[in-house]
Amino acid sequence: MAEGRDVQEYLRLEGPLGLMAVHGGGIEPGTEEIARYVAHHSGASLYVYAGRRPAGNLCLHHPSHDMRIEERSLFAQFLNHVKTAISIHGHGRRQNRAYVGGLHHNMVHRFVKLARPALSQYEWISDPKIIPHGLRGQSLSNVVNLPPARGMQLELPPQLRETKRSPDGRGFEPTGDALLLSRLLINFVTSLIDEGS
Repeated sequence: MAEGRDVQEYLRLEGPLGLMAVHGGGIEPGTEEIARYVAHHSGASLYVYAGRRPAGNLCLHHPSHDMRIEERSLFAQFLNHVKTAISIHGHGRRQNRAYVGGLHHNMVHRFVKLARPALSQYEWISDPKIIPHGLRGQSLSNVVNLPPARGMQLELPPQLRETKRSPDGRGFEPTGDALLLSRLLINFVTSLIDEGS
């Protein structure tokens, strides 16, 4: 774990598929909690970069295709370990819409096929032509596409990122629809790891 005054960086190396929350903490609330929860319950690796300011964390946001990777001391270790990744993000656009991007097209297709019936109150948009430009995850320089087999980027509305205090009182965990999504992701990630994807 690497820490500074404003940010915290965390790494846990496990399976060949990695979960990322590169805008965790107060930058895109709820994304870190989902990534941690899914990684913990699936055996996936985990990388978190989180804003820890009491307020004003949004100024710590750097676009995923233009991150200062040299400032993220643990990220190179993550990339050297994983084969593919899922990056959890948040957006503030249409509240019933989730965007699924990234260059691992098979993973995107398979996940959307699962998500649409499981969380049918949301629109699951995976066509890059429809996804807003900054949320597509199509750039080769996007952090989710740096692993050898590329990855999938989830852009989630606030309702899919809700959290509650964890039972031990030491942190937060997904709740409501965010918990349903997290459980779906656990099954999805576990199956991918079992397949060797």
